Amino acid sequence: MKNTLLSCRNITKSFGDDIAIQNLSLDLHHGEILSVLGPSGCGKTTLLRLIAGLETPDDGNLTLENRPIFDNNSNIPTHKRGMGMVFQEYALFPNLTVQQNILFGIRHLVKQEQRERLKNLLGLTRLDHLTSRFPHELSGGEQQRVALARTLAPTPSLLLMDEPFSNLDSSLRSSVRLEILDILRDTGTSTIFVTHDREEAFSISDKVAVIFNGRLHQIDTPDKIYFWPKTREVATIGGLCDFVQGTVRKGIVDTQVGNLPYRKTDELQDGTKVIVAIRPNDLQMSASPDGKHTVVRKEFRGDDTIFWVRSLNGEVVRCKHKIYTTLFEGIKVDLAAEEHVIFNIFEQ
Repeated sequence: MKNTLLSCRNITKSFGDDIAIQNLSLDLHHGEILSVLGPSGCGKTTLLRLIAGLETPDDGNLTLENRPIFDNNSNIPTHKRGMGMVFQEYALFPNLTVQQNILFGIRHLVKQEQRERLKNLLGLTRLDHLTSRFPHELSGGEQQRVALARTLAPTPSLLLMDEPFSNLDSSLRSSVRLEILDILRDTGTSTIFVTHDREEAFSISDKVAVIFNGRLHQIDTPDKIYFWPKTREVATIGGLCDFVQGTVRKGIVDTQVGNLPYRKTDELQDGTKVIVAIRPNDLQMSASPDGKHTVVRKEFRGDDTIFWVRSLNGEVVRCKHKIYTTLFEGIKVDLAAEEHVIFNIFEQ
């Protein structure tokens, strides 16, 4: 625990009868980037505001660098927690230049230190040529970098980012995300990043915390969130996923789409009813006049084509296929597990 920067223990927060965060615990280590991923209204932003001190938990405790910032006996105000926050709207001062915005939070420092920090941050964020411009004269990506530089200027122990890329065009989002990630890595800034975008969470984070309805379902590395989800909700938010019913028999799962090998976490007795998570890359699909399954929908997506395939019992799974294919809606097909794929199952 010596490397732990932030510790949240049994945090609970309600607004009237609505429970926003329920008994949530997690740790953030020094230099780590943690994404909080979940659908709209799941409690992501509330968690960020509780950590920042903008909301007060109903129960639980928060510790930053081994110092209690909230418990039964203390509630350190926001401005004394040593955190920085980048808001969704950036919240730049429209009447101040780029340089003035960045210097705003360190005006109490001596001029020499202000100049040194400004020089370093302008270099990191590649804003050297924009110091005299006002926010309305900047692109969305440039405004994002100014907001980040202003927040990093006071050298916060923890950076909180609330959906920071949601206001950017999709064409800009990926490049700006990589730029921000480079800055955070170069400065070694510990960061909690809230998003509902799986690609953002996976690409920028050391770990991902998945929240549904105020509950933490899993906190893990991005690849484990994708390949080893602990709940159906985590499997769904990790990427395209369908679910079919199955029965455990002699080390495999018997389903309508075939006999599937499954990831064994606990020994399940033969006859146990389970739900199998299937991603579009998990199954091979081949045309067959005697096929037991039927293509009911086809969607071209540029890099690949997605087929919706219906089994005899009405269950539908999605399968990816190469771009140039003679498969079409209504054709009969056979399905089989791709080699080396191990399926995740959940008890019914």
